[in-house]
Amino acid sequence: MTEERIVLDTNCLLQILPKKSGYNHIWIDIILGNIRLCVSNDMIMKYTEVLSRHVSNEVAENVITAILRLPGTIFVHNYYKWYAISEDPDDNKFVDCAFAAQAKFLVSNDRHFDAVKRTRIPDIEIVRLDEYDNLRKSS
Repeated sequence: MTEERIVLDTNCLLQILPKKSGYNHIWIDIILGNIRLCVSNDMIMKYTEVLSRHVSNEVAENVITAILRLPGTIFVHNYYKWYAISEDPDDNKFVDCAFAAQAKFLVSNDRHFDAVKRTRIPDIEIVRLDEYDNLRKSS
């Protein structure tokens, strides 16, 4: 399996974490370094905020600590802002990170990301979590 770079929207991060999730193997592949998770400071802050609303503080801390310490995590600074999503501008942090990190996929179940498909942002493929999972299974 080749190593690939992805950006995960928070809705997908929440779905891959539970051990009982059908998508947990994606989290395991991130931990093992088979998938390189690309993040920015803004994304880490968003992950922290959202995780703390949905899981215990201990779990949220452990997930963020893992992301920060994993040798396969790619940290980027967004020098360029695309402003691709006007309907929910907060989502632009994920697009900007995907571009800066040269991520192969931006994985999100949020319909706001459909706006990115209509832009000229080079080489960012927006896929839903189930699509990404199927792509990985077929490769």
